[in-house]
Amino acid sequence: MKRLLLLLVLFAITLASCNKDSVKFQSDLSAGLPNKPQATIPTDAAGIITKTTLSADTVWKIDGVAFVRPGVTLTIEAGTYITSGVDKAYYDEVTGLIHNIKGVLVVPKKAKLIANETAAAPIGFTSPKAAGSRNPGDFGGVVLLGRAITNQPRTRRIDGIPRPVGVDVTYGDINSEDNSGSLKYVRIEFAGYLLNDESLTNGLTLAGVGSGTTLENIQVSCSRSDGFGFYGGKVNAKYLVALSNADDDFDFTHGYSGSIQYALSLKDPNQINSTSSGRSDSNGLESDSEGTAPYSATPKTRPVLRNFTFLGIKDTTIAAVKLKFGNCWRRLSEYDIQNSIIAGYATGVSFQHGATGTFTGNVVHAYRVAFSGAIPAGNQTDVSADATTYLKLAGGANIFYSTIPYHPAALRPMPTSPAYGDGSTTYKGAFHPSTPPWTVGWTQFAPTT
Repeated sequence: MKRLLLLLVLFAITLASCNKDSVKFQSDLSAGLPNKPQATIPTDAAGIITKTTLSADTVWKIDGVAFVRPGVTLTIEAGTYITSGVDKAYYDEVTGLIHNIKGVLVVPKKAKLIANETAAAPIGFTSPKAAGSRNPGDFGGVVLLGRAITNQPRTRRIDGIPRPVGVDVTYGDINSEDNSGSLKYVRIEFAGYLLNDESLTNGLTLAGVGSGTTLENIQVSCSRSDGFGFYGGKVNAKYLVALSNADDDFDFTHGYSGSIQYALSLKDPNQINSTSSGRSDSNGLESDSEGTAPYSATPKTRPVLRNFTFLGIKDTTIAAVKLKFGNCWRRLSEYDIQNSIIAGYATGVSFQHGATGTFTGNVVHAYRVAFSGAIPAGNQTDVSADATTYLKLAGGANIFYSTIPYHPAALRPMPTSPAYGDGSTTYKGAFHPSTPPWTVGWTQFAPTT
């Protein structure tokens, strides 16, 4: 995992108060924990959860790292909130370091997590702190470990996750249809717990997860690391939101080859960003086949992506400091991304280290260069200081995430937009030009208030 040095960049711009009533499609969900009794999720001495259901009448806390027992299904009721408890110290035999961790839920091989909620009552994994004082890293993150194929040894483990007695915390095998459960209408906020100065947990980590798993309507906000991390496997997903995450919103590696349709990536000028060698390393998307040269392991990473919207930052100076690439395809990663929008980055798309694939039917804007490396045909591009005039989305000058209230209704392409297509079936980006956005009711675009 790349070295992350997280810097808090302070800007004079501050977030205004959220007046949800003033926005037609703004979610009515309030930020923060509900006023309910709190209890720690019960575990045995090894951290293995001893319950099979987490009820919505309680705010559940995770002390350290909590594991679902292999062979057991943990069910979380609609409307349940889960947060961090107390730190626990763990010895990492791989690195020889001590990790102080809290708020990490791990679903190992042969275990399942069922979190099938509704738009009216989503699950919330979030910070335990009061409104206005929440920060990235307050919560640990959610980790699913499956038995689908990767291009790594079957002994591979996610950085920093301890190994309780009798539990396999490796990921990957040969069962590409493996089922780790079902997540629908789930929000994960303020995750990315710092393990050490080399690695952090992501908001949602999916390692070797198979196609039998269901992932729909999931939002990851304000992660201290990546929003969604796909480490091999073949799991498919749709209706994903990544908001205000410090590193990459979508990170693919170790031979991931699933399909994802309808996803939104929004960068926040007021949020922290990851750095490498003193420069921003925060991307909308980053894809590697693997991390070690000559990057020859197979299968190659090859995500199949449709109808994504990646939006960086409206201010060109801030974008150049806080962001790197809208998309970064590198290290022999293969790609298939179509019908998507990428805008608001100094460099729209970077192709490195022999990455190849299909990149067609996309709308790309950049402040400096649309493409670094290969220049694929079959796309509409613009390089200018004014993304909003080029994109012609319904929000006009307010399509970027910088003020509140905010909602993706503003991101629907207008008839004059290069993303409009025929207005029915050939539009570009995450949202249909004329129907209410799929984010209605369950998302939270003001999590820090």
